[in-house]
Amino acid sequence: MTLFELAFLESAAREFQALGRREKRLFSEKLVYLLRNPFRSYLWLRVRPGARHPGEWRFHLGGFRVVYRVDGATVVITRIVARPRAYPRRPPKTSRRRR
Repeated sequence: MTLFELAFLESAAREFQALGRREKRLFSEKLVYLLRNPFRSYLWLRVRPGARHPGEWRFHLGGFRVVYRVDGATVVITRIVARPRAYPRRPPKTSRRRR
């Protein structure tokens, strides 16, 4: 079985360093399975396609979302962001009344 390598963007490395001890431990536990197959979901690692850009993938890490892409045999972590800030807010729908 070929294991994927791990790389961080510089900004993602800073975001990782800012995480708490619990999130870092969860990340290392999930990383074992992510590097086996970055496209497969497990009960404890739910991998989904990214919402913003094609080719991005994401998984949850407590209250955070980890966004990554796969370049060849390397998993590149691009963002680690708190869940409320991970997704853009949609503007409220305007109601149109019929007359």
